[in-house]
Amino acid sequence: MSGKWIGCLLLFFAVSLIGLARADEISDLRKEQEQLYNQLVEMNNRLMKLESAQREQGQKITKIEESGGVDLPETLAWLEQIKIYGDFRYRHEWTDDDSRTDDRNRHRIRVRVGIKGKVNDEFSYNFRVASGNSESPTKDEGSPTSTNQDLGNAFSSKNIWLDLAYFDYHPAAIPGLNVYGGKIQNPYYRVGNSDLMFDTDITPEGIAAVYKTKLSEGIALFGAAGGYYVKERSTDADTSLWAMQAGATLQLDETNKTYLTAGGGYYNYGNIKGKAGLGTDATQFYGNRSTDDLFDSDFDLVQGFAEVGLPLGGLPVRFFGDFIKNTQAKSSKDTAWLAGANIGKCTKPGTWSFAYNYRDLEADSLLGVLAEATFGGGGTDIKGHKFNVNYQVAENTQFGVTYMMAERTRNNSTADHDVVLADFMLKY
Repeated sequence: MSGKWIGCLLLFFAVSLIGLARADEISDLRKEQEQLYNQLVEMNNRLMKLESAQREQGQKITKIEESGGVDLPETLAWLEQIKIYGDFRYRHEWTDDDSRTDDRNRHRIRVRVGIKGKVNDEFSYNFRVASGNSESPTKDEGSPTSTNQDLGNAFSSKNIWLDLAYFDYHPAAIPGLNVYGGKIQNPYYRVGNSDLMFDTDITPEGIAAVYKTKLSEGIALFGAAGGYYVKERSTDADTSLWAMQAGATLQLDETNKTYLTAGGGYYNYGNIKGKAGLGTDATQFYGNRSTDDLFDSDFDLVQGFAEVGLPLGGLPVRFFGDFIKNTQAKSSKDTAWLAGANIGKCTKPGTWSFAYNYRDLEADSLLGVLAEATFGGGGTDIKGHKFNVNYQVAENTQFGVTYMMAERTRNNSTADHDVVLADFMLKY
């Protein structure tokens, strides 16, 4: 065979082999294309499922937002009506009492945790526990005027007490009315957060009714009345408190938030004169006058108060006064009063507030065992100044400093009693 024919045969075989190779490559490419197509179809199906799930989830979220909550099983539906709240305070307290030889430094904490919730459209409840030192000789009761717990005593465990436990009845037929029963929050209005008559930690025990209503856009009325159990006695009538208060708020300029609040109250303590002390130590009278360890006076208190609020330099300002007279005092020491001002308000990080007041509590002007516990060491027969500044560090987080400069009289002897408080406070 000539070289020409051999070359033709080689060329034919080469072309055939190339054709076969190309056919194999095309077949492989088709397979790869089919696999890629199947993968794309599968991915598209998955995306459609995800989009469907997202739409369903969005519809569920919309339903939750519109209904205001998650639809729980009937057996767990009551959980929607519960709110947990509370606060924590760490305090350093320095006291310079001239009647003592040494200054006193204490580190103290306050912890309060509560739950409140709705029973139905007209009834709700509020329960709270709080820290506090043991006050009674049997160590089974805490102080009525303090939830502070001293630190120390070799890292001992601390006490927790029942601080609030009451129902709240708010009938739909009488808007603005609330009836409270149990160990309740103080229901009476306090101008400028006045702690003249009652320490701010006082939680009365009994039944009270509070009513608020508007006569017009610029006039609001408020009132409170209640009966409380102060001291149970096995061989004598119990000591009780029957109290009422009423007042009005006039919006003088709603645009500038200028207002005037004024009112008065009457507080009748039953069966105190000639009885032993009401605190955990029956021989202590907290500044009230006594003879042979028995009260000299009854306590029927008349109160008048007023508060003016107005803006000043873009800040809210309040000026206030609180006046109390004991109409049953057996001495001329029957009057207590407080006057002061607040400027600013802690609402968001970087905001601040400043408060000042001066007070004078004569010996039998009010019941000493329930008066502010830190100012002058507590009780009556005390007068002096109180300064306070608070700064909002972060949301629900404050730092505050308080200085109390008082003169305290005990056993016909007067001594200076100064207190400095540094507080770090968390609220939730």
